[in-house]
Amino acid sequence: MNPDELVQGIGANIRAYRKSAGLTQEALAAAVGKSLPWLKQIEQGRTSTDRLTDLINIASVVGVELPDLLGRPVDTLAPGYAPRHDIVDAVRDAVLRTAVPINAPGHDVPDLDALSERVSGAWTIWHNSPTAHRVLGGLLPELIIDANAAYVVNDDRRSAAATLAGTWHITRQWLHHIPDGDLAWVVGERAMNTAREADDPHLIALGAWALSASYRRAGQQEEATRLCLNAADEVKRRIDASSEERLDLLADYGMLHLAASVSAAQSNDDGRAWALHNVADETAHALGAHIDPWTIFGRGNVDIHGLALQAELGRADAVVEYSRRLNLNSVPSVERRSRAMIDTARGLVRRREDEGAILVLLDAENASADEVHHSIVVGELLRELINRDNARARAHVQGLAKRCGIIR
Repeated sequence: MNPDELVQGIGANIRAYRKSAGLTQEALAAAVGKSLPWLKQIEQGRTSTDRLTDLINIASVVGVELPDLLGRPVDTLAPGYAPRHDIVDAVRDAVLRTAVPINAPGHDVPDLDALSERVSGAWTIWHNSPTAHRVLGGLLPELIIDANAAYVVNDDRRSAAATLAGTWHITRQWLHHIPDGDLAWVVGERAMNTAREADDPHLIALGAWALSASYRRAGQQEEATRLCLNAADEVKRRIDASSEERLDLLADYGMLHLAASVSAAQSNDDGRAWALHNVADETAHALGAHIDPWTIFGRGNVDIHGLALQAELGRADAVVEYSRRLNLNSVPSVERRSRAMIDTARGLVRRREDEGAILVLLDAENASADEVHHSIVVGELLRELINRDNARARAHVQGLAKRCGIIR
């Protein structure tokens, strides 16, 4: 195995765009306030960035968008970053065909109650199946077409719009994790538009939550924070202590603050990030045992986001210490649990605890294989572990790298 062949991914993208911009390593390092040895290590794939903020700064200097650095490696040895192309193409085709809602001749339209159950079932798959990416990829095209058809022909426009908004929400979640950032943005906007047509505050809040993820991926952290906090203010105004929707809206309020806290951390605003996280924590305590079935907002998810904040802020020691206090079994989502383990592995890799890092990544894979196999972050961690070549971790690292498509 030649380590030079493994210098792929984000580091290779940075090197390619730096050269295209006519910048030397010294010039780029100085422009982003980093040392030359640090940039060399990043470009060679020998270490990964601790902070998304660093990537945002690099993208700005070399004149590209953040997704250009986060996207597929420029010289990938093997695929492994997404489900089969035919699955992705089928979802994309369904999204594009419904850009203008029209009634498909001869299409049997299911009733709204049945569609609503299918949307809820899709979210259940997302949070419970270790192969949710592949399973949902097979279900989403037909769900999109059916929800669109029901929206066109149904006289109850608000209910039909609400069902369609729910369909767009689960589709955006799937696209965000593939990832297909451009299409996720399109679908996120459709979700928000149909939620507003339904005048459903819960779905509107989910729309802001969804769009904030697309904003962050595009490097617009401040806008993501603003969007979430504005939506949280709107939700707060619509919470009625006697309403049956009170718990759902309270969960939305907390969830929006969690999303805003991540954006603030990625903007290097430590104090604001933790202040927003505290609001979410207080909200979770007010909810008690209630957990939102779509966003999984609750006390366990708040704790997981605390771990994510430590990781985003580049605090490896704090990540490892925080992870020891987490009770992941309290979070009813394999996707959330897997993401928490990936964040823990980030801290362990930074501390050069390679054996512990790969064991945590294997646990994450066991929880959600798709979440690990399709993760750009995991890919970068594995490249660093391969280059360090810890003998006691080697077999596990190489095995996972093969399953992730990093090496053959």
